[in-house]
Amino acid sequence: MKIKRYVVPLTFLAILASAPVWALSVGGMLKTEMAYSYLDHYWQKQMTELELELNSAVGAGELTLLTRASLDRQDWLNARRTPATYAAGRSLRHDARHGSAELRELYWETEIGQTYWKLGKQQVVWGEADGLKLLDVINPQSYREFVLDDFDDSRIPLWMINVEHILPDDSVLQFLWVVDNTTHELAGANSPFRFTSPLLVPQPNMAAQVQVNPLQAPPRAASNNDFALRLARFWNGWDMTLNYLYHTVDEPVLRTRLEGSRIVVDGDYARSHLLGGSASTALGDWIMRVELAFETDRYHRAQDALPGVVKANQWGSVLGLDYQGWSDQLVSVQWFQSRVLGQAGRTVKDKTEHVMSLIWEHRFINDTLTVRASNLHSLNRDDGLVRAKLTYNAWSDLDIYVGGDRFYGNNDGLFGQFDQADRIVFGVEFGF
Repeated sequence: MKIKRYVVPLTFLAILASAPVWALSVGGMLKTEMAYSYLDHYWQKQMTELELELNSAVGAGELTLLTRASLDRQDWLNARRTPATYAAGRSLRHDARHGSAELRELYWETEIGQTYWKLGKQQVVWGEADGLKLLDVINPQSYREFVLDDFDDSRIPLWMINVEHILPDDSVLQFLWVVDNTTHELAGANSPFRFTSPLLVPQPNMAAQVQVNPLQAPPRAASNNDFALRLARFWNGWDMTLNYLYHTVDEPVLRTRLEGSRIVVDGDYARSHLLGGSASTALGDWIMRVELAFETDRYHRAQDALPGVVKANQWGSVLGLDYQGWSDQLVSVQWFQSRVLGQAGRTVKDKTEHVMSLIWEHRFINDTLTVRASNLHSLNRDDGLVRAKLTYNAWSDLDIYVGGDRFYGNNDGLFGQFDQADRIVFGVEFGF
């Protein structure tokens, strides 16, 4: 169920303070979700969340404000304080043991001739992959629940200038200037979704004393701003994009070093160029989707204990096929591939990694009942994630659902590391 959009008379104060405001609309969503760990017999969360969105015409454009507040009777998934990976002074959020409150989005949008401007705190979505990301890396992500939360909810909006210009051939050229240096939010030390796999974090000798220094967002400097270009065009039945991004990679580089008899783990961030593209087309009842991305200067966990990382370029690709030939049903298959260029035999992960996904969705009874099942499976480590969800649309604005999330595989795998985090989920969503 999608949240209804709404507007509020807040803006970039200097420009719009004296502008006329009218057509105020308010909407939102009230959501209650409970997750129960049936292996360890405890509630992962008992959360109530309120989102409010306000929309209004302001000046020559429209202003959108989105806020979110949550209260959780449990404290396993919540940060005790706002993580330092959020840019200081720009996150506009407050975290506590049993919940959080934040300004999710605040942007003003307008059209001037053939150019569309969107200025402020916002999300930008690139690519169409489901379950894992390849091109969709403009906004960092909250990993409080790994990849179980919807991407729309787990993306962290950033302050940026977003400009789209329609070219004479109806192609669209997009330019992004991101001035917010917020990076990924990782799960806390007490969370069932904290990263433990050697694919992601150092594995020092447990007999040694280990000091892990806290992560900090990159310094607020122009040199850490992100810049992006995307050209989108419809050509011969294909929706195609060409993408370029120069950015600070949101995944921290965790280096290890010796300091006397201690092993010290430091985290910093590296810059990278991403060049890629996407294409999709309809072939009868089938839709084919392709994404490609080449990234420079990416860091990977190394088999060498010190410094524990190696730098290498990498390729990534996604091939997806969606079948919609059956009434009220969708079947989607995706093949994710990543390949490290060079550094043969030095990385913890394989030189080439493969992940497959399968999604099946069926709507019943005039779209009031929806069954969705999905599986993400690593071919390299034989670990994965199985999800199932049954949603009942009781009224036009009220959904009731029950589901389950099951991880499987070895603890060293990307998915298998959460083998004890399996859960049953219950929820209610009410839009207004």
